[in-house]
Amino acid sequence: LSIPSNIAFNLVNLPLIEQLYFYPRYQSFLEDSVSDSRQTTTFEQNIARQLEINGIAITDLQALNINNTESFLDAAQIVTEELRTQSLLSRNVGKDTLTATARQLLDQPSILSWGCSDKLLRIVREYLKLPVAYDGLSFYYSVANGKERGPRKWHRDKEDWKMLKVCVYLHDVDLDSGPLESVSPSVNQQICQDHPSYKVFSSKKLQKFLGNNQDDWYTSCTGKSGTVIFIDTARYYHRGRPPIKQDRSAVFFSYFSTRPKNPYYCGRSPLSQQQLIQIAEKLPKSARDSITWRSNLKGIGRYIPKNRLKV
Repeated sequence: LSIPSNIAFNLVNLPLIEQLYFYPRYQSFLEDSVSDSRQTTTFEQNIARQLEINGIAITDLQALNINNTESFLDAAQIVTEELRTQSLLSRNVGKDTLTATARQLLDQPSILSWGCSDKLLRIVREYLKLPVAYDGLSFYYSVANGKERGPRKWHRDKEDWKMLKVCVYLHDVDLDSGPLESVSPSVNQQICQDHPSYKVFSSKKLQKFLGNNQDDWYTSCTGKSGTVIFIDTARYYHRGRPPIKQDRSAVFFSYFSTRPKNPYYCGRSPLSQQQLIQIAEKLPKSARDSITWRSNLKGIGRYIPKNRLKV
């Protein structure tokens, strides 16, 4: 199922094709887009500024002050407990991560709707400088087994030139309970120059590549319950550190432009396009347009089947 998207991705990322066609198309999209920073607050502009400099910005739910946060947290705790219970079942022994199903998310609609609040969409727009596509969410319950596999390895996401994921911790996260980690800008530049094809690294291999250049080369995003992390996962190498002492529950909301570089790598949410459209009908226009971005997608990318690989 992933063969067509893998072929398309390899063609798009051939240096000649990328530089002669796809990157100029992206620049043209930027030039044609109208951004009005007068609509954003100083707080929102500061988040976007931190992202532009460091690829990451950390705040918390209290500072964000989004209206339906309390109902979002109540719903998220219900799903967390369901996933915790499922993780103890014999059929899930050996799994690194459990994810919320479409049914669980549909039963708790306040989780999805929190991710398309006006404030979050303004922050994403301020950073991308483009119309925002909201790709839904992934609800991860990571088991504390210390295994470095899948998204626990260092990687970059492939959806777009720039994108944002907004991670919300649902309990206190220290170094032993799987914090989100991101490499520093200078080290990230070094990796991308020498490995332009989205190479995936284990920690051991990445440290070998870096040699002695290992002082402060990454940020571990530890924090209390309610910590919120904005991170550009397309530009920056990142990972979920393998938890070793405590399971981690977190929600990741995903955003990119309405004309993403690789649309067949989008759509990681367990909700189907039809389910997203039905939910969007009940939301304000700004949220509705962001959720239903795929309906207006043009070009051959719209018809290439979605990639099924996680990293």
